[in-house]
Amino acid sequence: MKKFEIELKWASAFTAISIAWVYFEKFLGYHDANVSSQAIFSFWLMVPQALVYVVSIRQKREKYYGGEITWQKAFISGVVLSAIIAGLSPAAVYLMTEFISPEFLSNIVEVRAEQGVPREGLEQIYNLNSLVSQAIFNNLATGVFFSAVIALFLKNKKA
Repeated sequence: MKKFEIELKWASAFTAISIAWVYFEKFLGYHDANVSSQAIFSFWLMVPQALVYVVSIRQKREKYYGGEITWQKAFISGVVLSAIIAGLSPAAVYLMTEFISPEFLSNIVEVRAEQGVPREGLEQIYNLNSLVSQAIFNNLATGVFFSAVIALFLKNKKA
């Protein structure tokens, strides 16, 4: 477990940032009055999330590998971070949909239905199970991408 201590710490920070972002979205009205623009606003969450990857991989390089890291080791560190984040995401989604913003799913279904999208399709997309699956997949996919790109910039040793 000591080997992945840094990734665990930053995955927890990533999850906390994501939960705080949901509070921020709700405060700004993106879970009720402005729910139709929520996806666009949520896109900006990737900026602090990418920064978590940068800081995590940089810390892994400095504290675990003594200041030198290959692209492969940096990438693996990022992938491990992604896997831990994906593992934490069901709890974050549950917290969001049950406690922080329980009205979010019904609000988004109503707005999209008013726009002419069939309600039964919307209810298949906007439910707890679907959001958990999407969170896991999206965190893994974006995390692997972030890891590959960031590892290119943070590597400082030939393989």
